[in-house]
Amino acid sequence: MKNVGWPQETHNAANRAYLYFVANTKLSLGGGEMSGDVNLNGHSVRHTNPNPQNEDELVPKRWIEENFLNRYSPASTMARDLNMDTHHISYLGEPEENHHAATKGYADTKLSLQGGDMQGGIGMGGNRISPLGEPLHDNDALRLSSANKFYLKRDGTS
Repeated sequence: MKNVGWPQETHNAANRAYLYFVANTKLSLGGGEMSGDVNLNGHSVRHTNPNPQNEDELVPKRWIEENFLNRYSPASTMARDLNMDTHHISYLGEPEENHHAATKGYADTKLSLQGGDMQGGIGMGGNRISPLGEPLHDNDALRLSSANKFYLKRDGTS
């Protein structure tokens, strides 16, 4: 058949342009619902909602990549801080590198902050501990201002 026009009725013949239009924009099933699989022979659905509102909507792959993290790709990163309200991160592995997250239990075994004794020095990169109160015991740290106020220098200078 040649010169087949755009079909006006359901019983009219359809030209190739109409078939492509239906295949690329909508699937008319006479108001019914479809069940089972649809074989697209390797073709993808091109007309998707760029701003989905419902969970059952089709969305563009790019939208998924911009709004979700890929759990299997180390290159998939967050663009801003994560606010978890009162929720926790659980089941962390032991950190292998300095930038890895650690559990509270792991941190507690490395430095006790509950009145324990510390062995070794603290590398503070030029920073200092402040404020220090007045010393109460012989082994308390002392500010230089307190030393100048209460002690005389052995060399006699002030």
